[in-house]
Amino acid sequence: MKKSQLQAIAVVFALMIASFGMGFFMNSQNSSIDQALQQISAEQKISSSELERAAIEGMLRASGDRWSNYRDAEQVAAEEDELDGRYSGVGIWLRPGNGGGTEIAGIKSGSIADNSGLKVGDVIALIDGQDYSSADLPATVAALRGKPGSTLKVKVLRNGLDNDFTLTRENIATSDVRVTKLSDGVALIKVEAFSEKVSQDTLDALSNFNYEKGIVIDLRNNPGGVLSAATDFAQLFIRSGLLVSYDRGSGKRITIEAANAEPINVPLTVVVNENTASSAEVVAGALQDRNRGVVVGTQTFGKGSVQESVTLSNGASLETTVGKFRTPSGRFIDKRGITPDVKASEQESIKRSVEILQALNAINNPVKGS
Repeated sequence: MKKSQLQAIAVVFALMIASFGMGFFMNSQNSSIDQALQQISAEQKISSSELERAAIEGMLRASGDRWSNYRDAEQVAAEEDELDGRYSGVGIWLRPGNGGGTEIAGIKSGSIADNSGLKVGDVIALIDGQDYSSADLPATVAALRGKPGSTLKVKVLRNGLDNDFTLTRENIATSDVRVTKLSDGVALIKVEAFSEKVSQDTLDALSNFNYEKGIVIDLRNNPGGVLSAATDFAQLFIRSGLLVSYDRGSGKRITIEAANAEPINVPLTVVVNENTASSAEVVAGALQDRNRGVVVGTQTFGKGSVQESVTLSNGASLETTVGKFRTPSGRFIDKRGITPDVKASEQESIKRSVEILQALNAINNPVKGS
């Protein structure tokens, strides 16, 4: 079925559901929604699964929640591979666009997307000639996936101008963490996204480095990921106490606390930018509020809503917003972001981070006799 048909049906369902909520359709045995389903299915020869999906997507649009979405069973399986660090694609993370559609939230270093010149913030317009400018996130993700070695053409909007890219899909099975040496005794941890194995990969990589003078944690262009992976990472550096909390609609407060008998105890700086988002902001906020790390860079993205997934009877997943993140001191992240302790440009942030670590070491280990 054409996308325009599905969109039209989704709008109809959204209006019907809104009306239903106001009490216009109260006959549960033969409601207007049931009548519409039967009529559309009979006249348009649309499968019940397509109608189901259109109805659910219509409800999500009616909710006005930018971050809620619906994934069919196939998309759920593909997402699990991605969060586990294994998938076939072009090496980008996506997020819902501010004005609809989908935009690039992060790019994996060394991927075909990285090498081609795609940038965070690019808005997906066309994929292989098909219009995805108003498509939802799962549909766009699915269109970008495919067999390794196959090619696709992507048109993106950047600063109001069209940019065309031809990309070859590839198997991506590398870690989302890279550790390198910055200077003597200082290590750089670059976290590109919070997938399941980030904490263990970090520990494994650090075992090959001397970092007694400090660590720079680079969360620039990190779109977030799995909340538990992010909090596990944060508690690598925090012994105990609150990491993040949020209040559910029911009023129940959910808290996540650190529990690490042997945390890494060296000076830390955390580098962020305007594309540091979601669970990456949780990490930055936790380290900042617990006085465990100095945050350096620019104001972060401000995606502080908590999504919870429910598996439906057909194997699909419905993800809805259930709360808003608070940092340990009680600050909201959503639409506000994390304010750096030290403001620095993209070009200067790593240099400033190293200078801060040097200053902290001088304070902690003063030269005798001076």
